[in-house]
Amino acid sequence: METREKKKTKKKFNIARTLVFVLIIYIIVCLGIRIYKEPIRHFDIKGNKVLSDIEIIRELGLNEYPSFAAVSPKKLSKELEKNPYVKSAKINYKWNFVLEIEIEENRPMFLVKLEDKVALSDGSLIDIYDDNLIGIPTLLNTTPDEIMKTLAKSLGGLDDGILYMINDIEYKPSYNSQNQVIDEYRFLLSMNDKNMVYINAKRLKSLNKYLDIIATNKITSNGTLYLDGTEENYFFKKYEPTTEEPTTEKSEQ
Repeated sequence: METREKKKTKKKFNIARTLVFVLIIYIIVCLGIRIYKEPIRHFDIKGNKVLSDIEIIRELGLNEYPSFAAVSPKKLSKELEKNPYVKSAKINYKWNFVLEIEIEENRPMFLVKLEDKVALSDGSLIDIYDDNLIGIPTLLNTTPDEIMKTLAKSLGGLDDGILYMINDIEYKPSYNSQNQVIDEYRFLLSMNDKNMVYINAKRLKSLNKYLDIIATNKITSNGTLYLDGTEENYFFKKYEPTTEEPTTEKSEQ
């Protein structure tokens, strides 16, 4: 019986196809190396007021513009959050070798004179470790810790323009005739326009209306504005050094 042998055909070595494959691999490798070595081209920094862009970049060790692919956003975020002025940080890669840095600051609210510390917007206290604390007020006297924390958090809710108008803060709780505390959250603020303001730390947002109150009531003389009651029941007493009782320029609105 005649048997048929299957002919085994040998595949010819395709030089052109192999060269194309090698070339593609070469291009991919070169492109990968190029991308890995490509430095950060730009920093998109958001949310910072206290810390400058250059301070943030230097603190992260990125001032030499290292390789874009070599940095770890997660590690950089944790590193930045070690700064007491940073509450949270989020760092992401963006197109065109841009590194986005978005932070929520723990802003310094006031200096605590007797303790040589700084109160931050989350209510915590830290030692003064830099000399760049410009434009924040000073708490002059002893204040209970919890009340000081409330004050710091409330100041964080003020408009920047109003916050920068405060020079000094003094803890001034009010008392009744039996020497019992009526308002333990009461403070006296010294403003840079030479007016004084009594206010409750829990209702500090009413201070955002300060300039409106001055303008609406055409207050031109210096005195004391009482905002420690309700927002609708403020009044202003101008300074009268020649009399025992200051005269009332504006009462209840």
